Amino acid sequence: MTLLADALSEKVYATIDGWRRKITKREGIVTQMVNKSANADSRATKMLIDMLKDGEQTAGVASPPPSPPPFTGADEVVEQLVERIRHQVLQEIAEGKIADPRK
Repeated sequence: MTLLADALSEKVYATIDGWRRKITKREGIVTQMVNKSANADSRATKMLIDMLKDGEQTAGVASPPPSPPPFTGADEVVEQLVERIRHQVLQEIAEGKIADPRK
């Protein structure tokens, strides 16, 4: 393990965004894996997800729940429809046409 850690900590030159930089081999490996995953390489994606899970388990950290997707136009239409129905029901309750379900 010490030999592996030492080898991964060695510095190498890499061209990143047109600039020549000195990075560790570990940084180069991770960058390549993330880039391949972003380009739909399913093996790289699986390896990356497995590494993330292992890292979380080692650190004892659970991954945060995914954030909900942003609202779309369809969501706004549904929201408006719900609001209209709510308003109509409250109006009918006030007029005595239907019983108040909260009582």
